[in-house]
Amino acid sequence: MKIKIRQANPNDISEVSRLFNEYRMFYGQHSDLEAATSFIKERMSKQESMIFIAACNEGSKMPDTAMGLVQIYPSYSSVSMGPIWILNDLFVDSKYRKQGIARKLMQAVMKQAKKQQILRIVLSTAISNQQAQALYESEGYTQDQSFMYYECNVERENGS
Repeated sequence: MKIKIRQANPNDISEVSRLFNEYRMFYGQHSDLEAATSFIKERMSKQESMIFIAACNEGSKMPDTAMGLVQIYPSYSSVSMGPIWILNDLFVDSKYRKQGIARKLMQAVMKQAKKQQILRIVLSTAISNQQAQALYESEGYTQDQSFMYYECNVERENGS
């Protein structure tokens, strides 16, 4: 089976949405393929994220099967005055794990970042996700020792 890493396009929405829904379930969310599809369509149509997929073609007349995805959100560093990427979502379908697909996705992101002269890629992962941490560290990512990160949930107004 030949695995290719490429940027997702509108023809991939169904497969990307399936993987994105599974990714959300991995993090304890309820399955909602319709909402996942809507979310992915909106990110793609507004060009708010860049999604790479690991795909294989299991038959010449069949569409590619997406095995994994990585989603990047562009941002900027005010201090460095340049573009950065937030690697927000990395997921490999459970049927295809332990084949180096996540690593290939990470490497494709780095290659594209170098092409586009991105200053750095930032990411976060669950403290308990030691497998992901090992992957990130083996690809040259280091745990931030300079900054503490905080978050605050925003209560939405009724009707929004």
